[in-house]
Amino acid sequence: MSYIKYKSLTNLTLKNIVRRRLRSILTIISVTIGIAAVIALVLLSDGLFNAIQGQFEKMGVNSIFVMPINFMGGPPSVDSQRLGTDIQITMNDVKTISNIAGVKEAYGFSFQNAKIEFNKEEKYQMVYIAKEEQVTEVLDIMGVKLREGTGLAGKQGRKVSIGAYVADSMFSRQVKIGDTIKIDGFDCKVVGIFEYLGDQQNDSAIYMTRELAEDMYKIKDNVNEVLIKTYPTDDPSLVKERIQNKLEKTHKKDTFIVVTAQQVLTVIKSVLNVLKIILTAIAGISIVVGSIGIMNSIYTSVLERTKEIGVLKSIGAKPKDINYIFISESVILSLIGGVLGLGLGIVIAKAVELYTHAQNLSILSINITWSIVLLAIGLALLTGFLAGILPARRAEHMNTVDALKNKY
Repeated sequence: MSYIKYKSLTNLTLKNIVRRRLRSILTIISVTIGIAAVIALVLLSDGLFNAIQGQFEKMGVNSIFVMPINFMGGPPSVDSQRLGTDIQITMNDVKTISNIAGVKEAYGFSFQNAKIEFNKEEKYQMVYIAKEEQVTEVLDIMGVKLREGTGLAGKQGRKVSIGAYVADSMFSRQVKIGDTIKIDGFDCKVVGIFEYLGDQQNDSAIYMTRELAEDMYKIKDNVNEVLIKTYPTDDPSLVKERIQNKLEKTHKKDTFIVVTAQQVLTVIKSVLNVLKIILTAIAGISIVVGSIGIMNSIYTSVLERTKEIGVLKSIGAKPKDINYIFISESVILSLIGGVLGLGLGIVIAKAVELYTHAQNLSILSINITWSIVLLAIGLALLTGFLAGILPARRAEHMNTVDALKNKY
């Protein structure tokens, strides 16, 4: 009996939604926009983190990074050198680190902002520098793969390799294997072009051996960063402590930074989680607006159906039945908006992913999971239920006689 009654009440609700289709459509749209904004932002933030995590996994969780405290993405400036020579990490430190228990290999990097000239055009890009005998391993760890040409190991003279963006898009004419480019006034022959990595900073990079950089820039033995690979059986955190203790014997405290890949990933995750919360809260305003729209729609429905409510009560409908009619209407409208919002949010996120891939920024990857579906449906149900409570309570507390006389 109860099943038949609620089936009839649900049919009555659906008929009312269809009868007032324009208002129903506008209400559904307001919910759709809110849910779509939340879903798109969650998918994009998760996609960004997963991409970053994937890059670290390629590099390996057994990685440790050492940098001088004044490292700002390039060689120490004149101002930073005033802090003292001890503020620098040297190739001698790299050798010392490589002999520490648990360290499988230590790679010293240097970076140089350089003026690149080709085809009578000038650009400024980052040059990555590593020792000749380590350059192949370093690029492999970074996930950099050759698209054409050869590597830098064993090359004599001014030979460099370039990122795919430098070759394909940086200049009005494509840079090819065998072409000569000027780097800070020095003629250098291109012997290798790498595949796209998915982020423009790395795809715009130029790679050279330390031996060539010492000849061109007189960089001596200073390095900007040390990448350390530990043995799989060793705990990177313990190896990190050994490195710190060793460096503190030759350097002042707080003049260098030692971090594990896991620590970096944890910090990035924390930042992205805070960003996700902020953006989702902003998008949540759209859901609040949508819920107000639903509430307004249901209030209007209650006023329009006052006489119908009186008739239902006069033939035996209980307050909970009246309550059910309007809450179910609110939930149905919100649920439809939630499903449409889920679809629209996925489309928006995928569109951003396709756009980034078209710009050769393939690092972003959107993954649709059941948790996203449940989030959209859950938000829609909660929004609909909460938005329908007050109008439904007003309807169920109407006096039967006054309702029949349409006095409300």
